[in-house]
Amino acid sequence: MKIYHLVLAFVVLIISTVVIADIKTDSLMNVINEKESIDRKLRVAIDDGISNLLQIGENNQLIVSKEKAIDSFYASLYTNFGILSDKGKQAELSMYIPIIAVTEEDGYYIYYYQEYISQDGGSHISQRWSEKLPYYYEDEDFIYGFTLDENISLYDKNGVLGENGSVYKLNYKEVKNVFPTYFTARPSHFLLSEESFYLLRKGAIQECIESTMAYHTSLHNHIASQYGITYNFALPQMSEDIWMLYLDNLCMFVVFQGYPYGNEVGEVYNRIASAGAKISKDRTYYLEQVKWYLVYHISTCPKLKENILLYDNKPYYSIKDCVAKGAYGCEICCPNEIHAPDYTVP
Repeated sequence: MKIYHLVLAFVVLIISTVVIADIKTDSLMNVINEKESIDRKLRVAIDDGISNLLQIGENNQLIVSKEKAIDSFYASLYTNFGILSDKGKQAELSMYIPIIAVTEEDGYYIYYYQEYISQDGGSHISQRWSEKLPYYYEDEDFIYGFTLDENISLYDKNGVLGENGSVYKLNYKEVKNVFPTYFTARPSHFLLSEESFYLLRKGAIQECIESTMAYHTSLHNHIASQYGITYNFALPQMSEDIWMLYLDNLCMFVVFQGYPYGNEVGEVYNRIASAGAKISKDRTYYLEQVKWYLVYHISTCPKLKENILLYDNKPYYSIKDCVAKGAYGCEICCPNEIHAPDYTVP
């Protein structure tokens, strides 16, 4: 074989290798870009959902509407995937979302698929809400019911504080004064330490939510199989740091799993998306329209119970956001802030 034949063969080999590498690189980039696209669509949808979790009810009081949150989430998700008018594709896509969890102040709900038999004997599948599930922890004496703040309930299993089965509701900081005999004898009890209380409370809330989500996610395998989905649904891992971000306020968790994407067989999307309302009653504000100016009120302000005119029915999460709208502080709930000038002529 002549030398130029060897050179030609080498050039062909190099070109083939480069072309194959370029094809693989392009394929990998397409997969990465598609995954990032799904990330964005899911993020927008869950943000839309959590933004509608809190609604204004009668007397301008805040109410939690998990139904509004779910409707907003799915409407946004279907819009982002371009299937808002395609019921068939919507049903197919939602099958890759085995569960959604929504937390409230004193418990949480799971939105999941269930199979049921109708009166005519037919088998049907629908989505439903669980009953409200409590955040709890148990030891030898009590079942502790937690909330997203400092309030707790104590279920006295053995009557160590009174009668068997009694339930006491109080702030955890009050236990030593309310039940001095029991807690003075137990100085290392977690309710007597702020750090221990918060660590155990958050750990208990996480464990309750995570175990229930895992249970319902695994049950989804039977239902998904009836739609030809062979993916093995199991709750994805979420780091402790991420969990801790969402255990002080109302939040929403969405499991999106098994969704096929990319050109490679077996490439599936798998993650838990989460979003917190990032609000609490003592730092949520509403704007009142008063004559020519606006006044901001903390959501617990008694003025909000009156028949006042709200500016936009929208919650604001800081005084800075309210001031940016040109609002002044309420003299009742914000006595130390800047109030509207009095232009009344004597």
